[in-house]
Amino acid sequence: MYNNIIEIFLRTPLWVWILLFILIKRGIAISQERPIHLSKMFLVPFIFMIWGFEKMITQFSYLELCLTSYFLSILPGTLIGYLLYKKYQIFYKQELVIMRKKCYLPLIIILINFMVKYVLNVTLGISPSFYNDISFNIIYSGISGLSIGLFFGGILYTYYAQKEINFASA
Repeated sequence: MYNNIIEIFLRTPLWVWILLFILIKRGIAISQERPIHLSKMFLVPFIFMIWGFEKMITQFSYLELCLTSYFLSILPGTLIGYLLYKKYQIFYKQELVIMRKKCYLPLIIILINFMVKYVLNVTLGISPSFYNDISFNIIYSGISGLSIGLFFGGILYTYYAQKEINFASA
């Protein structure tokens, strides 16, 4: 088993490790106290969307079901992300800028997303027959949508918090 794990890591393409490095770097940066920029918050979910869509569109057999599962799963993911950010992320106004307090929730969400995607893709590498397995296609797509929803929930909460702070200080 130990040899299998090492083999999996050794066979992982270099771009995946580079992506992990970039995601960790970005996750640490956005977890620090800093001004919020809604437009920059779309970068990481965009990366995960491309990663998920590429697999679904180019290699899965049940594209219509995959897309349905993906988009339906975004909704509960958004709700969960919204509630998590509401509970753990604090915003305040400093002069004319809306600031986010230090919170490692974004980094945790990024790392969980990466690990789940990595495990799903390793599973496909080990068992290529899953590309044609309807259940796996739906599960993969659903998990991908749920994970994107977590990001969108954070963005949505940030947007509402920003609006609320600006309204209260007006």
